[in-house]
Amino acid sequence: MRKIAVVLGRGGHTAQTFSLVDLLGERFEYVYLIGILDSLTPKKIRLDGLIFPVLPPRLLPQDSKILSALRTVVTLILSFLYLVIARPVAAISCGTGMTVPIFLAARLLGIPTVFIESMSRVEDLSITGRFLLNRTDLFMVQWPQLADKLEGVVYGGQLL
Repeated sequence: MRKIAVVLGRGGHTAQTFSLVDLLGERFEYVYLIGILDSLTPKKIRLDGLIFPVLPPRLLPQDSKILSALRTVVTLILSFLYLVIARPVAAISCGTGMTVPIFLAARLLGIPTVFIESMSRVEDLSITGRFLLNRTDLFMVQWPQLADKLEGVVYGGQLL
């Protein structure tokens, strides 16, 4: 069975991602990449799969940019190892900031990436979305007016 790597953040990103996983259903196996301090999200997983912990670039609001950069590098290395082990056919995310290093690792390994901008982004992209625009295999938004503003973006409907 084909595997999909799923990047799970917290809050609304997670709810949207779980909705997507529900739509994809049991046709796939799942590999979940979850922030190391996030103890709640793994409990919400409805379709079983491997869980790999990653370091979110920003753990605390008072974290320095240097510390965030170091965490991003560690997450990139961990993601590379996890993706080599899991060998997913695609990596998907609904907007969490952890997506950037994970998608970079996926692209280095030739794994297609699908980024779905958060539903909360109606008029403009998130920081993660701005960084990943034109750097993913498929970039989707959940509002048609946002898709009309940007090249290379597809309106895919709303997940929630």
